Amino acid sequence: MIICPFHWLTGLNCPFCGAQRMLVALWHGQLAEAFWLNPGLAVGVPLAGAWWLWKREISSRTALVMVGITLLWGIVRNIIGL
Repeated sequence: MIICPFHWLTGLNCPFCGAQRMLVALWHGQLAEAFWLNPGLAVGVPLAGAWWLWKREISSRTALVMVGITLLWGIVRNIIGL
């Protein structure tokens, strides 16, 4: 697995930490395991994909909200210890 540079430098989890392990769990059909490894990403990516399929575009405002939610998830997961 590739080492997360943010985690390596700070010891904190970035919003995407666990993504590789989550993808491996999904590949093996382990949905609950995938969700537990990175719940924010497991929910956020399908929602962003559904949004794009529905609208067929992502405005700069929507993109900014998505970045904000991602950063907020990065902060929350370090506070609650995920």
